[in-house]
Amino acid sequence: MDYKIDKAVKRRDERGFLVDFLKGDEVDGGNSSLGQIYFVTFEKSGKTRGNHYHKTKREWFVVLQGKLRLVLEDIKTKEHKEILLSGENDEYERIYVGKNIAHAFISISPGAMMINYADKPYHFDDTDTFSYIIGA
Repeated sequence: MDYKIDKAVKRRDERGFLVDFLKGDEVDGGNSSLGQIYFVTFEKSGKTRGNHYHKTKREWFVVLQGKLRLVLEDIKTKEHKEILLSGENDEYERIYVGKNIAHAFISISPGAMMINYADKPYHFDDTDTFSYIIGA
């Protein structure tokens, strides 16, 4: 039988937790073009995740539960945008965030959750994550 059981590590802090569901280098001996799928929670209102940008990575986000305020800023042009996202509708909105776009998610409701996809896996030794404070 072709099967395997692995651990999906939960990393917790004061904002909630993040679980790496699947990274591309865990598929097909590391030869997959899959980036990374991960799940994020916001345990309390007013908590911020993000406040960074990526130089090489692109990401897609879907809020599954609760409400979040997304703040975006182009680090080159300084164009700024704020979007209210809700996982309480019959249709989910999928948000794409490209390279060099700073992003911060601020929880409006406790228990908010989102699922995310990055086109490159996160590695602690090469994060491609650069701090850029835009959210409050």
